[in-house]
Amino acid sequence: MATQYGGYMGKVLKIDLTTKEVSEYPFSDRERELFIGGKTMAAKILGDHLKGTEKAFSTENLLVITTGPLTGTGAPSASRFNISTVSPQTGYITSSNCGGHFGYYLKKAGLDALILTGQCEEKTWIEIQNDSVKFHNADDLWGMKTTRTQEALDDKLRMKNGRVRKNGKICIGPAGENLVLYSSIVSNDRVSGRGGTGAVMGWMRLKAVCVSGTKEIPIYDKEKMIAHTKKWFKYLRKHPLTGDQ
Repeated sequence: MATQYGGYMGKVLKIDLTTKEVSEYPFSDRERELFIGGKTMAAKILGDHLKGTEKAFSTENLLVITTGPLTGTGAPSASRFNISTVSPQTGYITSSNCGGHFGYYLKKAGLDALILTGQCEEKTWIEIQNDSVKFHNADDLWGMKTTRTQEALDDKLRMKNGRVRKNGKICIGPAGENLVLYSSIVSNDRVSGRGGTGAVMGWMRLKAVCVSGTKEIPIYDKEKMIAHTKKWFKYLRKHPLTGDQ
């Protein structure tokens, strides 16, 4: 669903892990006005699906990964993404913010958000490249810690010229695989650490998601955005908490 707004790619992708059905989830510009991105966007999506009785480890639960309109624009401290789901730790909705490259590359793949539901028949990792979604067996990755998993995924994404395709990843380690209620989802060396998001991914039998793409992130007034960003970088470099001192 296209959008008139800068900062948005205009597409939310939904993947049913049980059926391997991939579809575009409708999210209108009016909804973008009301639910601007990140956890508010996820709250809207979860609110449209959940009745309040769903269990974390069930096909009724969703793992919703969202970006904000500033993600990938070059704005300082904005290259982040959010993961929301029913928490196996509390039974309530949890929302966990994370750094790393995944949010940026999700948008480079043309997506503002990714919705995962269902449960894979086998241990799986997913590769998203622009408009392509591929499901791969993850037996060889299962049991690996997150650093080694990401290294192994880079090897799998290595191109014919020997270079690794630029990508963002989320993955789980043995804790998530074994449904430890406080387990995390990891992206690079950053962590989505609230509420047991890693256990939900582990119950889905989903080891990792890798995203990459070549799409441009639209900015309404690029020159004004660059000038504003330079101003804030200058401020942050001089600030005692964020500068070089």
